[in-house]
Amino acid sequence: MSGETTECTPLNSAENENSAKKPNINENTGPLSFKAKLVTLAAVLGGFLFGYDTGVINGALVQLGDSQPDWELTDTKKELIVSSAIWACAVGALSAGVLNKYLGRKISMMTGAAILTGASFIMALAPNWQTLVFARAADGIAIGFVSMTGPLYIAEQLPLDWRGPMTVCYQLFITIGILLGSILAGVFEPVANGWRWTLGLSCIPSTVMFIFMIFMPKSVRWLYFQGQTEEAERILKELRGTDDVEMEMEEIAEDYRKTINDKALGGKGCNLFSNMLRNRAVRRALLLGVMLQLFQQFSGINTVIYYSATILVMSGASSNKAIWLSAAVSTANVAFTFIGIVSVERFGRKILLMGSMIVMMIGLTLLGISFIVIDKSSQGILTTGVGECVATSCYACLQSDLCGTCTDLAGQLLCVSRNATDLVSLGCSGDKVSSVCETQYSWMAVLGLVVYIMGFAPGMGPLPWTINSEIFPNWSRDTAMAITTTTNWICNSIISQTFLQLTNAATTSGAFFIYCGMILIGMIYFFIFLPETRGISLENTEQLFSSSLTFIGIKSSLKKREILNNEKQ
Repeated sequence: MSGETTECTPLNSAENENSAKKPNINENTGPLSFKAKLVTLAAVLGGFLFGYDTGVINGALVQLGDSQPDWELTDTKKELIVSSAIWACAVGALSAGVLNKYLGRKISMMTGAAILTGASFIMALAPNWQTLVFARAADGIAIGFVSMTGPLYIAEQLPLDWRGPMTVCYQLFITIGILLGSILAGVFEPVANGWRWTLGLSCIPSTVMFIFMIFMPKSVRWLYFQGQTEEAERILKELRGTDDVEMEMEEIAEDYRKTINDKALGGKGCNLFSNMLRNRAVRRALLLGVMLQLFQQFSGINTVIYYSATILVMSGASSNKAIWLSAAVSTANVAFTFIGIVSVERFGRKILLMGSMIVMMIGLTLLGISFIVIDKSSQGILTTGVGECVATSCYACLQSDLCGTCTDLAGQLLCVSRNATDLVSLGCSGDKVSSVCETQYSWMAVLGLVVYIMGFAPGMGPLPWTINSEIFPNWSRDTAMAITTTTNWICNSIISQTFLQLTNAATTSGAFFIYCGMILIGMIYFFIFLPETRGISLENTEQLFSSSLTFIGIKSSLKKREILNNEKQ
C-alpha cells in the first residue's frame, strides 16, 4: 500500500546477525525480587479500586431504591448513576495517555488515587441523585487513570516470565475488589443509608495506594526514553535483584534507537496517531487491542457485575438474598481468576481466551433459558391487570419499572402501579407493592451467572489487559493503551446504560442471547487474527504484526512464536 510503513527502522544485516546471537535475557528469570513484588502490589491496588468501585455500586443500586424514595429513581436514573462513572472512565483513560507520556506511570497512578479519595467523600455525602452522578463521574476519571496505567506499569517493570501472571494478578485484585464491594453491600444492607458507607469507604484503599506509590520507582523504560539512563539502570538492578542487567539495558536501548532513528515514528497529537495508522504492525495491533476490549464488554460482563443483584431480583430472589447471592458470584470470580494466573504462561493467551469464551457462551445460554422457564412458570398466577399495568404473568408485570404486584383478598396477584397511593381501592389486601416474583427456578439464574463467571475470570477478564500491555512498540504504547482502554470504558458504558432498557425491549432472556451471539462473533475474529504473545519480549512483539501473513488458527500463531524465538537464539 502506498505510503505504508511496514516495520520500524529495520536493522542492517550485520545488526540482525548480532541480534540473532543474543540469548533471550528474560528466560529463566527465577523468583521476583522483593522490590519487584512491592511494585506489583502497588500497581494491583489500582485494580482493587477498579473492582471495588464496580462491585459496590451493584448493591448500592438496590439499597438506593429503598432508602431514597424521594429521589424517584427510575431505570433511566439508575443507569445514569452507573454509566456516569463509566463514561468518565473513558475520559480518564484517554487523558492518562498524555499524563503517562509526559509525567510517567507513577504520577498517573498517584493522581488517580488522589481524585478517587475526594470523590468518595462526595458520594458518601450526596444530598441528591444529581450530586451522586457528579461524584461518580469524578470517581470514574480516577478509575480511568489507574485502569490504563496499572497493567502498563507492571508489564514495563517485570521480567518476561512474570509479565503474564502478574498482569493477571491485576485482574485478580479487580475481582477481590468486586467481592469486597459486594460483601460490604450485604453487611450495610440493613443499615439506614448503608449505601453511603459502602461508597465512602473507597477512600481507605485509595489513600493507601497514594502513600504506597510515593515510595515506588518510576518505570525503567519511561526513564530511559526521558534520557535518565543511569537512573533507569539503577532501578532495573533493584527490580532484578542483581547488577547483571547489561543485556536487558541493551535491549531497551535498541528499542530506543529504533524509535529515535525512524522519522516516521513518534510525533505529537494528530501526527502521532497518523503515524500509528500508517505503520502496518501498529495498525494491526491497535485494531486487535480495540477488538479485545470491545468484545470483552459486548460479552455482557458488566451487566453481570453491575446488575447481578438486580438480575437475581428479576429471577425471584428478595433484595437481601440477591445482594448476598451476588457476593457469592463475586467469590467465584476471585476463585476462577487463579486459574488464569496458573494457565496464562502454561497454555498461552490464545488457547485460554478461546476456552474462556466457550464457557461464557454456555453460561449466558443457561441464563437466557432460566428466564424463559421463570416466565413460563409464572403464567396464570395473575388474575387481572389494573390501570396502566396489564400483564399475563407476575414476571411480565415486573418487566416495567412502573409496575409491581400485590395480593388481593382471595390471595391472588394483581399487577398495579408502584406509584399508586390507594392500593386498597385497586383490590390489594395490603399497602405494599412487591417487585419480586416467587419461583422455584431462581437457582437456574444463579447457576448461569456462576458458569458465566467461571469462563470470564481466567480468560476474557484479564487477557485483554495482558495482551494490550504486550503488543505495542514503546513509541506508541502510551497512546495505544489509552485508545484501547478508552474503548473498553465506552463499550462498558453503552452496555451498562442500555441493559435495563434492552431487557424491556427484548426480554431478559433475549438480552443474554444477544450477548452470547456477540461472543461467538468475537471468537471467530480472535481465532483468525490473534497471535500468541507468550514468550516474546516487549521489544520484539511488534514483529508478530509485521508479517504479510494472516494468523489463522491456534497452530499457526504458535508456529509464528516458535520461529521468532528461534531467530533470537
